[in-house]
Amino acid sequence: MHIRHIFAVSTFAIALPLASVSAQTAAPAFPKWSFSLGVDPGQLDLHTAEPGVDARGVANLTRSWQSRDSKWARHISLMVGADAPHYFHPFVFTGTSGEQCDGCWVRYASRYAALTVGGSYDLHRGSRFTPYLTGGTGLYYTGLRRSSADAVMPDEFPYYNKPFSQNTLALGANLGLGLNMRFGSHEFFIEQTFHELDFNRRRGGIAIAPLNIGFRF
Repeated sequence: MHIRHIFAVSTFAIALPLASVSAQTAAPAFPKWSFSLGVDPGQLDLHTAEPGVDARGVANLTRSWQSRDSKWARHISLMVGADAPHYFHPFVFTGTSGEQCDGCWVRYASRYAALTVGGSYDLHRGSRFTPYLTGGTGLYYTGLRRSSADAVMPDEFPYYNKPFSQNTLALGANLGLGLNMRFGSHEFFIEQTFHELDFNRRRGGIAIAPLNIGFRF
């Protein structure tokens, strides 16, 4: 993605909550905390052919501000997450052919963290159920780890004998659709969010799309 696209997304995500502040000068914005846990439905398989499972989970802690008479809100959020370790057989090419070590296993794991700012907009404010749109931008961290799951890896697979790690800190963005639910004095929500962790995919960036369930307090 070009720099101008990154700038446009960043400006839009930051300008929305700032615009809402100027419209709320007559009504103070009340802060709230929210906490949620989520899994990525597209990365969930409990019956893989290899050892282990495919699973991606995240946790979010958010501080938000919204006045009672406004549909706009602004927020700052901290997200952390990780994938369950993946296991696979190493494969090495020798000329035009390749060889796979069926008795060897390589462990591959990844983790994430993000600090983002953004805003949300209530599509319809009901007494109990309020659908909303949310979006933001910020810094995303991705950590990738690969190591041999066996004590000794055969000499013909030297590439997998040494542990490998890659850490990326990049500008990213997120968009989501949620539903806020009120039951008495309690407030819960369910939210589907898409995170682009790195606009420059050539540096190893990936996207995650967790479905989060949480509560506000």
